[in-house]
Amino acid sequence: VDLSQDVQAQHAVAAAALQAGRGDVVAKLVACPEAGASALVRSFAAEGNFEAARNVFKACPTKTSSLYNALLSVAVDCRDLAAAVELKGEAVVAGLADVVTYNTIIKAHLQNGALGRAREVLGELRTAGLEPNCVTFNELIDATAKKSLRDMWELINDMQSCGLKPNQVTCSIVLKSIQSCSRPEDFEKAMAVVEQAGDAMDEVLLSSLCEACIRSRRSDLLARVLQQQRSSRGIAVKGAHTYGSLIRAHGSLGDLEGAWEAWKEMKTRRIAPTCITLGCMVEAVAKHGNPEAGYRLIREALAEASTRPLVNAVIYCSVLKAFSHNKCFDRVWKIHAEMRELKLQYSIVTYNALIDACARSCEMKRITPLLEEMANDKIEPNVITYSTVLKGYCQENRLDRAFEVLADMKKNKDFSPDEVTYNTLLDGCARFGMFDRGMEVFKDMEEAGVKPSNFTVSVLVKLANRSKRPAEAFELAEQVARKYNFRPNMHVYNNLMNCCTARGQQARALEVFEQMLDERIRPDSRTYKILLQCCVQNGEKEQAAGLLRAATGLAPHYGRFSASVLQPKGGVASDVVMDTLEGLVNSCKDEALALELYRELRAVPGLSLDPKKPMRWASGGMRGGRFD
Repeated sequence: VDLSQDVQAQHAVAAAALQAGRGDVVAKLVACPEAGASALVRSFAAEGNFEAARNVFKACPTKTSSLYNALLSVAVDCRDLAAAVELKGEAVVAGLADVVTYNTIIKAHLQNGALGRAREVLGELRTAGLEPNCVTFNELIDATAKKSLRDMWELINDMQSCGLKPNQVTCSIVLKSIQSCSRPEDFEKAMAVVEQAGDAMDEVLLSSLCEACIRSRRSDLLARVLQQQRSSRGIAVKGAHTYGSLIRAHGSLGDLEGAWEAWKEMKTRRIAPTCITLGCMVEAVAKHGNPEAGYRLIREALAEASTRPLVNAVIYCSVLKAFSHNKCFDRVWKIHAEMRELKLQYSIVTYNALIDACARSCEMKRITPLLEEMANDKIEPNVITYSTVLKGYCQENRLDRAFEVLADMKKNKDFSPDEVTYNTLLDGCARFGMFDRGMEVFKDMEEAGVKPSNFTVSVLVKLANRSKRPAEAFELAEQVARKYNFRPNMHVYNNLMNCCTARGQQARALEVFEQMLDERIRPDSRTYKILLQCCVQNGEKEQAAGLLRAATGLAPHYGRFSASVLQPKGGVASDVVMDTLEGLVNSCKDEALALELYRELRAVPGLSLDPKKPMRWASGGMRGGRFD
C-alpha cells in the first residue's frame, strides 16, 4: 500500500511500529521521498513526542537539511532546548545547516528568554557565510521590543544594513511596541519603518497602524490613515477584527459618521461581527453622546440568534458608563436589571461602573446591595472599588464615612490606597476648607510611599485657597514640585491664578500667568476664564480686551509673548468669550468696546457667537444716551 501521500496514515503506522519495536516497518515508511519523511517527523510535534520523531529521523537513510530542520522544529515545539542545540550542532558538522536551521534555534533560545544567546546565533549564521532573512530578524525584533526599544531600533538598523526591507510582520511588531507612554521620537521611527515597507499595507498592518495612532494619541496621522482608507486607495477589508480597529479609530476621533460607515460596510459584505467588533461600535456611539443608539445596537444583536451570544457584560458596560456620565441614572438601573435577567457574567469592571454611578448620583444607599451582589458573585473589591466608594461619600459630604473607607483600605492585605484614593480624599477636605485635616491626609500619603503628582498639587492649592490660606497655596506648589522633581502643569497654575483672583489680586494673577508662559506651558480655556472674569470685575476693560484678543489669535502678541504660546489648544470656549463681552457691557458699561470685539471675533474659526447680542447692546447704549 502506498502511504506516501497520506501523512496521517504514515503517522499511525509509524507510531504503532515504534511501540512494537518494529524498526523495519519505520525504515520502509521513510524510504519514500524526502518531503514525506520530513512531514512524518513533524507530525509528532502535535502530541509532543520528540523521541518518536527522533527515531523516525534516525531511520531515514539519507539526512538532509529539510530533515534536520523538521526534527529541530519538533524539539522547539516540545521545548527541549538541549536537544535543539545538539541537533543544530550535528547539522553544522554535517554541513547541512541552512538559514532555516539558525532561525529555528534562534526561536528556541527566545522561547527560553535567552535573548542574548539568540543574538549570538545571528552572529554565528553570518560567520557560516549565510545571509539572515526577514524571519530571522522578525523573531529577534519581536522579542527585543518587549524589553528595550533602543535595542529594537539597533536590530532594525542591522536588518537594513543586510539589504533587507521591513515587511508587514516587521511593521506590525514595531507598531505594537508603541504604547501611550512611548516617546514621540519612537513613534516617528515606527512610522519611518512603515514607509520603508512601501506598498506592504495589508489588513493586519492597517489594524496595527490604527491602534498605534490611538495609543499614542496621534489623531492627526490617524485622520489621514482613515481618509486614505475611505478613498479609492484603501485596501479591501475582509476581517471583522480590522473593522473593529477602524470603528475604534473613527470613534477615538469623534467621527461617528465614519464609524457607522465602517459598520454598515461590514454588514453589507456579510462579514460576521465578533464580540470585539460589536463592543467597539457600541462604545463609539455611546461614548460620544448617544448611549441610546449604543443600547439599540445591543438589542438588535440580542434579537438575532447568530449575534445573541456576542453580547456580554463588557459591551453593556459601555452603555452603562455613558448613561452615568450623562446623568441618566434611571437608565443605568433599568439596564442593570436587564443584565441580571439575561444572566450575564459580571466582572469587577461592571461593578465598579455601577458603584461609580452611585457616587455620581449621590445615591450611596445603593452601595450595600451592590457589594452584596459582588460577594454572591465571588468578586472581590479592588482599589478602584474602594476609591469610588470613597469618592461617593466625599460627594455626599460624608467625610467621616470616607475616612472609614480609607481605614478599611489600609487593613486590606491585597492592595493599598493609591494616588487616586488620596487625591479624592484631599479634594473632599478642600470642599470644606479643612486645611489641617487635608494636610494630615497628604502626610499619610507621603509616609505610605505614594508619590504625589501635579493633580495632587492642584488639589493642595485648592485646599489652601478654600481654607483662606493663599500663602500656603504658593508654598505647597513650589515645595512639592521641587521635592518630587516635576514642573507644575497648567492645572496647578490655573488654581494658583484662581487663588489670586478670588481675592481680587489681578496683578499677581497676571504674574502667575506670565510665569506659566515663561515655562512654555500652554494655557487652556479655563486659564482665560479666570483672568477675564477678574479683569471685568475690576473694571479693567482694556486689559480684558487685550487678553481676549491674545487668546483668540486676533493679536500677534501679548506683552513679550507671541501668539504661538498664547492660544489654547482647541481655542477658547465660546461661552467664555460671550460672558466676557456681556461683562464689558454690564459691568464695565462699554457697549462700544464689546461691539468692536464682537466684529473682530466673527473672523475667528470655530467660535459660536450669539447673533442677537450686538443689537441688544447697541439698543441698550442708545437708551442710556451713550451713542450719539
